[in-house]
Amino acid sequence: GRTKGALLEEYVKKRKPKTILEVGALVGYSAILMARHMKGGKLTTIEIDRQNAMTARENAQRANLDHLIEVIEGDAIKILPAMTGTFDMIFLDGKKEEYIKYFKALEKNMKRRTIVIADNVKIFEQKMKDYLDYVRKNKKYFSFTKDFGDDAMEVSVKK
Repeated sequence: GRTKGALLEEYVKKRKPKTILEVGALVGYSAILMARHMKGGKLTTIEIDRQNAMTARENAQRANLDHLIEVIEGDAIKILPAMTGTFDMIFLDGKKEEYIKYFKALEKNMKRRTIVIADNVKIFEQKMKDYLDYVRKNKKYFSFTKDFGDDAMEVSVKK
């Protein structure tokens, strides 16, 4: 939605990431919001659903951002362990009960000050309790919740 999308845009404007990873593209809305504010670089998004991945590619092209956005079709749990390089920003919006698996698979790709934003942490809190406990209690991360009333996002920064 627009309110949470504004938070993503704010972080991209403020932190100027060169590499962004999104887990859970759906139709590309969030990827487009973030890529619009990137100054070069690359946004990689992973989407498990074939039709959604195709739609995300089409939407990126329509937005004239397909040169910045790469849509990978497949299961993030299988793709993330093989990913190389580091990410300045990570947006988690895939299967809620798998956030902890995504995060742990991506720790090797995080550097100091990598920011991880996890969506839907209020409405799906029970499905991701293991993830929330991990980022909130782990001394390697500074983590806080951005509450939007009906839902929230968890923002974690690697120290």
